[in-house]
This record gives sequence, C-alpha cells and structure tokens, in this order.
Amino acid sequence: MFYRQSWTLALCTSITLSFTLSVLWKRQSPKSQTKAAPVASNGVRPDPIFPCWSMAQKSSHMPIAPVLDAEQCWELGQNLKTGPVPERLVKRWILRQLKLMQNCSWTHNASALDQYRAQLGLCCNASARLLLTQENTPLGSELVYDGQPTKKLKVQEDLWKILPQGSPFQGPLYEYCAVVGNGGILRNSSCGPEIDRAQFVIRFNLPPMGFLEDVGTKSSIITLNPSVLQSRFSGLNHHRRPFAEAVGAYGASLLLIPAFSFPGHKERAFQVLYTLEDFGSPARTRFMNPKYLGALDGHWRRHGFRTRRLSSGFMLVSAALELCQHLTLYGFWPFSQAPDGRPLSHHYYDNQGPKPGYHTMPAEFTHYLAMHLHGALRLHLGCCR
Repeated sequence: MFYRQSWTLALCTSITLSFTLSVLWKRQSPKSQTKAAPVASNGVRPDPIFPCWSMAQKSSHMPIAPVLDAEQCWELGQNLKTGPVPERLVKRWILRQLKLMQNCSWTHNASALDQYRAQLGLCCNASARLLLTQENTPLGSELVYDGQPTKKLKVQEDLWKILPQGSPFQGPLYEYCAVVGNGGILRNSSCGPEIDRAQFVIRFNLPPMGFLEDVGTKSSIITLNPSVLQSRFSGLNHHRRPFAEAVGAYGASLLLIPAFSFPGHKERAFQVLYTLEDFGSPARTRFMNPKYLGALDGHWRRHGFRTRRLSSGFMLVSAALELCQHLTLYGFWPFSQAPDGRPLSHHYYDNQGPKPGYHTMPAEFTHYLAMHLHGALRLHLGCCR
C-alpha cells in the first residue's frame, strides 16, 4: 500500500510539474506569444473565475499565474482528468490548478459540448431515460436497483399507472440552464438575478430559498434524496404540512426522487407523491430511472472516475450536458475555505457537513474544472456583481 500511494503521489506531482514546465517553455517560445489579459486600473488582471475576488486585490492568497493560450488551457483540462489524487493532497492540488487557470479566458465551445452530449447520449440518453415513464418502463418489466444491482423489482400496476406517459425532455434543447449547488461559496455572491435569467434551473435537496439575492427564485427541477425526507420531515410519518409547504416554495417544478436506487425507497417516494396530491401542491413528483443512473455510473467509471456513488449534483450536471445548449454551474465548491482563504460554511444556509465516505466531492470537482476549461460548461466560483 505504501508503494502504491508513493507511486500515485509521484505521478500526480510529475503531471503538475511537467505541465508547469511546458507552460514556462512555451512562454519563452516566440511562436507561442499570446496577447496578455487586460489589466485593471488597480494593476490586477480580471479573473474569469473569481471576478469580484481578484478585482478586490485579494490576489496575495493566490499569485497571478502565467498567461495561457487556448492550447495550454485545453492541456490543463486534460491533466485534470488524469489518475486519482491522494485525498490528503486534493485541496492543495486543486488550488495549484486554479492558479494556472486564472488566465484561461472562458468561451463557450459548442464542439466540446457536442462531444460530451454525444458520449452521454450514446450511453445514457437523459432526454428519454432520466425519468421513469410508461414508455421506457413497460408493465411487467423488471427494475434493477442502481445502488444495489443484486435486487430487482417487478413493475406492477400500482407503480405503472402513476408514471407519466412520456419524458418531458424530448423537445428542443434548453437554451440557457443553471445548475445551482448548495455550497457556502454562494453566500453573499449576488448571483440570484443571473440565475433567474436562465431558462431552466436545477436545485438539490429542498434548499431554503430565503437567500434570494444570492440564489434566485426560479426552479424547474428539485431533487430529493430519501435520506433528506427522513432527517428533515420524519419520513412523513407525522405531520405532513411542513413538507408540503417547503416544496411549495419552488412552485410548479418537477420533484425528482431516486425511488429505485435502494430497496425501501419506493414507499417513501409514494408518500411524497400522495402528500403533495393531498395538499394540492403544483409540484409534480417524478421518479429517477435506475437504468439511467446505472448507465451513467458505468459511463464515468469507463472514463476513470470511480466513486461509491455519484452525487445528485454530478448526476444532474451530466443530464444537463445533454439537455442544454449553454450551461452554468453555481455553488459547486467542496471545501471549507474559498480560493482566497475566506472561511465558508458547508452550505450557503448552514454548516452541516456531508456524510463521510459516501461521495468523493473533490474528485467530482476536478471533472467540473476540466469541463469548464474545455468550454462545455461555465463554472462560476466568484460572484455576480
């Protein structure tokens, strides 16, 4: 084990050093001279990822990186997708990559997004298979639990009759989408108005909406993990009105539940469906398709990303890459300190940490960085003022 960890550390260190040396060598080459990024009146280059922070002259925490051209930025994105980084080094390693990224000007790359969309469409097809429907789940067929593949469930009439006939996502692509994570970096970001300008907005696990200036008001999809239902609403075994009122804050949105990831989730999902119907909620309950989630997990494993279970954020970002022409991520930052050193709460609304050992959020974050550098999505880690 010691030799394996040493080899992994050496590999990651060599990747970072080789890329840095490549950058420095190209800067000396006359053929690689690029136009420097504009400099503000205060002498600090505007940062495309941390605009408010850099313009506020907080760059002493993260020195300005060499100016990179498009080819170098693409190479950096490729490096971010290489082998695993030791968990104890993840934060330092990511911050080193962010230093290099500071002067990579982001532009939407339609061809890169098309490539991600084609790969995901071939394996997973979110437009037709993200949700369980009568079309993709025939009566009498079997569902395989994606979180426990040894368990199966036969589709009986009680389930089949409450499924929508078809998927709501098979029309034209959404023009602009916002995927809003719950990270503490959203607090005091003033991103609310920008989020609300998106055509389609995805949120996770019923986050409080009392921070309108930072997170906006619009919601198209809300996810709900059964564990949240248990921890916050006693599994709907007592008073149900607080749950109905919490969901009411999101209007006529789709409430997505991974009802068939593990045995026992079905009953809770049915409780959600009937509770919202009983209270006349405009929200519509939909069940995530375990066949889609299993295929998605297999796709990312084949691309080198192995984790016990993908987070809801990674699942829905993957779906949005198929469904949206332009995609921006907000609130995706997995650390307790901002890039400039400011302390952050875990969520923008509280400081309750994640369940340990379940998701590998820093590793997911490196994939978001790679997609950002390739121009497939925009990762907003600064502020929106």
